[in-house]
Amino acid sequence: MPVAALAALGLVCLVTIAVLLPTSRPEEEPAAYGSDPDVRRFRTVLAAGTLSATGAFTGYTYVVAFLGEVSGFSPGSVSVLFVVFGVACLAGVSVTGAFLDRFPQGALVAAVATQAAGLLGLYALGAHQGAAVVFLVLTGGALGPVFMTTQNAMLSCAPGRTDLALAANSGAYNVGIAAGAALGGLILPLAGVRGTFLAGGLLTVASCAVLLLTASRDRVRR
Repeated sequence: MPVAALAALGLVCLVTIAVLLPTSRPEEEPAAYGSDPDVRRFRTVLAAGTLSATGAFTGYTYVVAFLGEVSGFSPGSVSVLFVVFGVACLAGVSVTGAFLDRFPQGALVAAVATQAAGLLGLYALGAHQGAAVVFLVLTGGALGPVFMTTQNAMLSCAPGRTDLALAANSGAYNVGIAAGAALGGLILPLAGVRGTFLAGGLLTVASCAVLLLTASRDRVRR
């Protein structure tokens, strides 16, 4: 039933897009090419997004085991926490959207930093149920905005057509998802489920460092 419900919603979206969106050649649109093309920034955002996705899914892939084994939640409570996680993700996207046009770089860094705080917080304090809920909400609140802000950056820094840059970013993010799940699977028997969140948090910190170092170098260059 959940799969059928999503398929029905997808069909509604498809019909809505087909009926309401104008049809035009991609190269005729103002957003067909980056507003401020920059190969170096394009590569930086791509690398940071991939690292962030890898970090997120190194831990999140095994969040059910974490919430049960480390935090001590019952299976029924875990289901409720997934709803909370989803609501946090939606709220994070909504809040980020309000600031994205004015502070695109800051929104990206803030989203990645929030994800790092959530993952590392779960590793350090996840055994306490109250703290686990707080840091799970932080992680959920950052997960959607990280992808959203990297996609927004592509509209600016794409060195060629934006549709190709957006596709590259989406592909890189999915590579990160798969790599994170695989990495977490390797860590799990060695360091336990808490170890997957530590590794995920550290990878996300590395993503944040890439963004901050690049921004610092750009300021020095200017």
